[in-house]
Amino acid sequence: MANVLIIGGAGFIGSHLVARFLEEKHTVHVLARPETNLHRLEQVRADIQLHILHLDDRKALQRCFETAMPHYVFYLAAATRRKPEPGLGDAFGSVQEDLLGLLSTIAVAAEARVPPIAFVRAGTLAAYGGTPMPHVETQREVPKTTYAAALVAGAHYVEALQQRLPFPIVTARLSLVFGPNQSDEFLIPSLIRCCLVGEHSIVRRPNERRDLLFVDDAVEALYRLSMVHAQGASIVNIASGHAPTMREVATLIIAASGADPALVEFLRTVTSGDIDLCPSPALAEEVVGWKARITLDHGIARTVAWWRENMRLPAPSTTAVQTPCRNNGSPPGRP
Repeated sequence: MANVLIIGGAGFIGSHLVARFLEEKHTVHVLARPETNLHRLEQVRADIQLHILHLDDRKALQRCFETAMPHYVFYLAAATRRKPEPGLGDAFGSVQEDLLGLLSTIAVAAEARVPPIAFVRAGTLAAYGGTPMPHVETQREVPKTTYAAALVAGAHYVEALQQRLPFPIVTARLSLVFGPNQSDEFLIPSLIRCCLVGEHSIVRRPNERRDLLFVDDAVEALYRLSMVHAQGASIVNIASGHAPTMREVATLIIAASGADPALVEFLRTVTSGDIDLCPSPALAEEVVGWKARITLDHGIARTVAWWRENMRLPAPSTTAVQTPCRNNGSPPGRP
């Protein structure tokens, strides 16, 4: 069995990755910032070793690596929803937290008495911006947000530093991941919650297309990228290869939840103004034998079932109460 360090393991994807490695009987260490909400780890708190620190605290980070002695490191720490701030505050924050945090972690890992075997970091499909589809790893990125820009910069730093490091680093450029226990600040869980409780919701860009990936498939890809040498591939798209419109996604959610279709409003938009994102998953299948297994409708059905159970809702009702639902709109760069 191996020692695993998951930086950002209290987050949505990270917590599912924690569960996967615990199932495999590995020793799991989770690094989380002091301000992190740890509710997703409640059920496994006794089974993991938790390290609370800021990534710019070099000594604390070194102690974490000395204690964990990780064979595999997963870097999933990034703020996905940064709003524009005066004086470019969001850009400075993204560099400080998302880019410098990554470089600090890599530096400490490289100096560790026993360096890790592999280092996997999460990227985002938002790196591709409005480039032609299907997006491939060799394309020049066109990030449209500070979040995406920081992750793209991180990928380039990794490539520049790779020859100086005693372990390989691969960037898993993830599609929009969804599934149980995701915050309802994101489109899919927000629509599901609204549909289940009978609240009105709005899809602001129904013609946008996004590659969507169920969280179990994302976790399997991250797991394989750490365990299988990726033949020198430094960036690998982790995607389904299919990009439904947000209208199609909402329609699936309405059907799975049994909601009144009138609860969901679709704003009128011009198709040419929408940015579509659909990475090619071909390289992932080639280098680690991975491809998405869970269909969109099955993933949505499982997510709806999770929300119904955890909200302790009764069986679907034919009566719907229409009240405004918050935080619905186009999906962000990454869930």
